Amino acid sequence: MTGLVATASIHIAARPERVWAELVHPSATWMLGANVETDYQPGSTITFEGQYQGRHFEDHGTVLEVDRPKTLRFTHYSPASGVPDVPENHHEVAITLAPDPKGTRVTIRQDNNDTPEAVEHSEELWRTALASLAGHD
Repeated sequence: MTGLVATASIHIAARPERVWAELVHPSATWMLGANVETDYQPGSTITFEGQYQGRHFEDHGTVLEVDRPKTLRFTHYSPASGVPDVPENHHEVAITLAPDPKGTRVTIRQDNNDTPEAVEHSEELWRTALASLAGHD
């Protein structure tokens, strides 16, 4: 991963297999209410479409790695960023699930943030997404 890295984490009182099932469920909307579309195969397109804070968004990327139920990595580009849709403006997002005695620790790392403010903004969004995944929204 390159650039400044945003990180968010949450503990979910469920086994990694259950958390993974929620993460990749066809009707999952944990990603800020977005409809996530992909076949979860490396090289496949992943899209995120929805409404957040009253604004429509359509983000996209490419699935990089799927190691069920441990790791999901993908690139991510948001037109709302205001920068051109070129690879150097895409983030790499890694979602890891680590079992512990009381459930699963889910951690999201997003690279290629330009500024500390961008890191802070991304971390806030990922904390919101994780809370939704955990059923705390």
